[in-house]
Amino acid sequence: MLGALLLAASLRLLFWAAVAAAVHELGHGLAIRALGGRVASLRLTGVGVVMRPRRARLFSYWEECLVALAGPGASFLLALGAAGWGRQFGSGDAYLLAGVSLAFGVFNLLPLGPLDGGRVLRALASRWAGPDTGERLCGGLTRALALALAALGLWVLGTGGNFTLLLCAAWLLWRKEGA
Repeated sequence: MLGALLLAASLRLLFWAAVAAAVHELGHGLAIRALGGRVASLRLTGVGVVMRPRRARLFSYWEECLVALAGPGASFLLALGAAGWGRQFGSGDAYLLAGVSLAFGVFNLLPLGPLDGGRVLRALASRWAGPDTGERLCGGLTRALALALAALGLWVLGTGGNFTLLLCAAWLLWRKEGA
C-alpha cells in the first residue's frame, strides 16, 4: 500500500499528510480523554487509522458524535493555523499542510460507515430510530456513496488523474462495519 501511495504522491506530500492525520487522530484521542476514556488501540489501515477507545461504560449517542466530530474539528483548526502560517511567512509547505488537512476533515465528514460522518449518522439514526435502523441506514448509504465514489475515481483515473479516490472507494466497499 505504501509503495502505491509513493507512486501517486511525493515524499513531501506524504509527510504533511502524516502530520495532518496525526493531528486528526489527536483530536479524537483528546475527545475520548475528555469523556473519561482512554485509547485502547490504534490500527493502521490502507487509508487511515482506526482508534478503539476503552472506557468503563459505552459512549452515549451524543458522546459518540462528539468523539467522531473531534477529528475533523482538529483537521479544520490545523488547516486554519497552517493557512495563517503560510500567509504570514509565505511558506508553500504551510499551504500544502492546510490543503491536506482541509481535505482530511472534509473527506472524513462524508456519511460513509467507517468515516467520522458515518459514525455521526449512525449514532443520530440509532438515537432517533433504534440501533437496527441506524445500522441499516448507514450501511445502505455507505454502499451507495462508495459506488458513486468508485465511479468518480474511475473518471478521474480516465482523465489522467491518480487512483486515490478509486483506492478509497475499494476500501469502503471491502471494509466491513465494525471491523
